[in-house]
Amino acid sequence: MYSEFGITVFGLVILIWILTVTVFLFREHKFLNKLFPKSGERDIRKKFEEVIQAVSRSNLEIKNLNDKLKELERDGLAHMQKLEVLRYNPYGDTGGDQSFSIALLDGLGDGVVVTSLHSRDATRIFAKPVIKGKAGKHQLSKEEDEVVRKALRLRSG
Repeated sequence: MYSEFGITVFGLVILIWILTVTVFLFREHKFLNKLFPKSGERDIRKKFEEVIQAVSRSNLEIKNLNDKLKELERDGLAHMQKLEVLRYNPYGDTGGDQSFSIALLDGLGDGVVVTSLHSRDATRIFAKPVIKGKAGKHQLSKEEDEVVRKALRLRSG
């Protein structure tokens, strides 16, 4: 009734099916061995609880790291971040560019401008506070204002 060719084809189909199922079972067995080590408990509910606890711990650690990062960002604004030096000759034709102004500012634009005016007879040093990029109690000279603007990377005009 059945031909030999039909039986051979049917046998090959069954063989391919058996090989496919074997590969699938091998992969599942390998996955289950990773999920449940031989020394560990083989209860899926306990495994889910372990995973949920690990995710909760990870989420808490991520929250703590984000809080710490925000704190560091806030603290970083208070550290000196912007520095600029300007050398110049305040007395016109006499001498060289021996005088200078230096701006030392934090992330908020607060800090100090230190100016040294050098002449043949003396050197004078001044320190003036800067608050949010503007003069504090004392008016800034044009050189001091320029050095503060450069430190803040502000464009004039």
